[in-house]
Parts: sequence; structure tokens; C-alpha cells
Amino acid sequence: MKKFILTIVSLILTISSIECGSCFAISQSKSYSVPGGQLISDAWRSTFCAVSGNTLQWDYQVSAKYNGNKRVKRIRTSFKGSASLRNSASMNIGVSETGASAGGGSSWQSVFTTEKYWENTNGQKTSSYRSNMVVAPKKDYRNDTISIINRATVEIEGDKRCYEITASV
Repeated sequence: MKKFILTIVSLILTISSIECGSCFAISQSKSYSVPGGQLISDAWRSTFCAVSGNTLQWDYQVSAKYNGNKRVKRIRTSFKGSASLRNSASMNIGVSETGASAGGGSSWQSVFTTEKYWENTNGQKTSSYRSNMVVAPKKDYRNDTISIINRATVEIEGDKRCYEITASV
């Protein structure tokens, strides 16, 4: 009986540590030195998917940030999703015309959605976008293959170069 109680307590503590940890989301922040400061690309997505009918859904957010003292001419966050799918399964990242589909066979294929972007050209130093990714049908998704890829781009006043850095999760 003592071993049983210790096993139950150990199991409860393990589950509690998982639930209280940061395992419900994953993120990456990559920075790049640019004139007057840093360009930062952030990518965030939920690690657990929501099941809705015959679909799987993950929340995500991407952003581009310029932390610096120069004036920004243009800042853009460009993003696409990927997953391993089969049997004509499809994936969408919540923006029109961003879907991707696997071929008709039963082999697993890595598919990438069309890259989309959100851009600010009014001097702002950030650009961000948040939505969700959807895969259907759920049986034709290969577990733990979902990802979001974000490319941050900035053009700085008086500089002819364009700077980029990519983050992904």
C-alpha cells in the first residue's frame, strides 16, 4: 500500500510539473546586429493542438522588431507553415490563399504553405501577425511535424541594404 501511495504521489507531481511548465507553447527569438541596433525575429506556437471535428489546430504568432535608434523605412514579418502530410491532406495558416496539400499517395510528404507577410511602412519599428494553423484530416498528419517559419526584414532610412533574420519553431 505504501508503494502504491508513493507511486500515485509521484505521478501527480510529474503531471503537475508538466502542466506548470512551459510545455504548452514553444518559441524562438533570433537577433541580428544592424545599423543603430538589432533586428529581431520572433516565432511562437502552441505545442498541443486543439482537435475540432476532423481537424487539428495550433495557435501561432510571428513578429519582426527593430530595436534601434535609426528611422525605419519598412519592416516586414514573412511567415509560412509546414507539416508532414499524406493522402491529399491539407494545411492552412489562417490567411487567404496560404494552403498546401500533400499528394494523393500514402507516403509522408513535407509540405509548405505559401509564404505570407505583414508589413509596416509608416515608420513603425514592429510588425506582427497572429492566427492559427489547421490540418485536415487529422489522421493524415504525422505527429510532431508542425512548424512555423518567420523571416524578419527591415530597411533603414539612409541605408541601401535590406537586413533579414529567420526564427522557426
